[in-house]
Amino acid sequence: MKCCLVTVTLWALLALPASAQLSLTWTAGAVGGGWYAISGGMAELLREKAQLTIKVIPGGGTQNPVLVQKGEAEIGMGLPPLLDAAMKGEDPYQGHKMGDLRALAGNMSLNTFHFYVGSETPYANMTMEEIFKGKKPMRLAISKPGSSDVWVFEKVMEFYGLSYKDWEAAGARFFRGSYTEQAGAFKDRNVDGTFTFLALPGASITEASVGRSLKLLAFPEPLLAHLGKFGLGKGTIPAGTYPQAANGKDTVVSATMGTTITVTTKMPNDLAYTITKALNDNPDRVRKIHGSLADYDPAKAYLYLGVPLHPGAERYYREKGYLK
Repeated sequence: MKCCLVTVTLWALLALPASAQLSLTWTAGAVGGGWYAISGGMAELLREKAQLTIKVIPGGGTQNPVLVQKGEAEIGMGLPPLLDAAMKGEDPYQGHKMGDLRALAGNMSLNTFHFYVGSETPYANMTMEEIFKGKKPMRLAISKPGSSDVWVFEKVMEFYGLSYKDWEAAGARFFRGSYTEQAGAFKDRNVDGTFTFLALPGASITEASVGRSLKLLAFPEPLLAHLGKFGLGKGTIPAGTYPQAANGKDTVVSATMGTTITVTTKMPNDLAYTITKALNDNPDRVRKIHGSLADYDPAKAYLYLGVPLHPGAERYYREKGYLK
């Protein structure tokens, strides 16, 4: 999505009087997702504690590194495996190394893949492997191109020897939309299931489960081992996360990735320090922004980032004694 971005440079803004607020753009995730809510909450915290005006725009795990590297957004949510790939110019960024990417904080807001189907559909009695390998003619809601959801969905299809063309030839149909649109399509019974990637609990999945009974399907071990080659981890959707789900009392195995707050080397060191300090000096506020941040620990925020720390952020972690 193209949005109006800031029209003045950071250097010019830093020359403004202390009473003036900096204006920055933060690319998050799709509307209705955890990243969008988290970015909005952090933007409000930075407005209060650091006098920064931040505009949050929709984005995605795959496209955010590109937007930040190009300067179309000063801050972005990122996924460590994709940030690492962007730095190296590897899939899905072949030939386009983004060496300016840096991190302010990470090891937070674990994002979890959800593959759920209507509990009244025949797919509720199948495993994920049976659906993919069997090329079942289901109607499936997925995210729009350029999202991390789709990047991983395509890795899953590749593992099972599938392509969009193959599956559509077998009768499958794909609905591409935002998380909110996915939930609406599911509740209206326009799709049989959804493949989506959200921090727990996913608001759009909670909404979908209230409007129609759904069943969460587990990721099989061989698939998790394959996805591990791309930096994804094994995790769970704990029992009780979605009380309205047909199997809401069960723990469901899935694939996960953490979150990194990403900037570039073009961000002045003092500004990077200020943002890092404002967030990490207020951990109780951060933890209340979203359920997935409940266990956020500033002392571990410099770990598992996917890209190097920005010097301004590194200064903060060293001052606090977290980074030796």
